[in-house]
Amino acid sequence: MNTELRTHLVELLRETGRAHHGAFAATDGADPDWSIWYADYLQESFGQQLDMNFHKSQLIYCLMNADFEHQAKSPDSDWSEYYADEFIERYAPSESPAEDKLALYHFNGCPFCAMARSGIERLGIDVELRDIHENPQHRDDLVEARGRATVPVLRITSPDGEERWMPESRDILRYLKTTAA
Repeated sequence: MNTELRTHLVELLRETGRAHHGAFAATDGADPDWSIWYADYLQESFGQQLDMNFHKSQLIYCLMNADFEHQAKSPDSDWSEYYADEFIERYAPSESPAEDKLALYHFNGCPFCAMARSGIERLGIDVELRDIHENPQHRDDLVEARGRATVPVLRITSPDGEERWMPESRDILRYLKTTAA
């Protein structure tokens, strides 16, 4: 994992949390639309750190998803570190894309999986296809890593054995277009 990038993202998130709390001091930081405020604050900085152009709605979605995952999987962990890890998993470029091993967890009949497979074919990228319905071990591996069998998910294994599990068909295709193609 790129520890320098993680450190920058964690600090940006903590800075945003402090600024948000200050802006909403009268309500002790309570703000039901916090993700919109955070997205406005983070949009440019996160885009620079992750080398991508975030749409505000995309950033709001990612923040809400990170919050949901944090509450479901690890509510006692530091929120800013958890969110940074979520963003790195979904958006950080690979440090060695030509050497990474790629595997797509999918199943036939899933329209989002079909979109991902079609994009992989169009790009001519070597990606191992792992159908979770045809091979129960693939499903078990996915559930063990992600806590659920939602597909498609791209498993990126770097030469040193570090793994990233990237969900969402559009994120997978964006990643493959910019990093692996």
